Amino acid sequence: MAKQKRSFNYKPRFQDKNHDIDQADLQTKWQDLKQTRKRKNSFLTSPLFLVLFLIAMLVLIYILSQYE
Repeated sequence: MAKQKRSFNYKPRFQDKNHDIDQADLQTKWQDLKQTRKRKNSFLTSPLFLVLFLIAMLVLIYILSQYE
């Protein structure tokens, strides 16, 4: 006696509401969203500034350790 597999009639809750959006409209909305969410460039968060800041801190620590 083998156990029969259960079958479920699962239907997502919001399937019918989002079905009317076509793929081209979704692509244009995605492109608009990507362009509006550009990251603001700041000098303080640039990699060059962070490396220079790290080097300056190491030099400062080296100089101040000479006074001990």
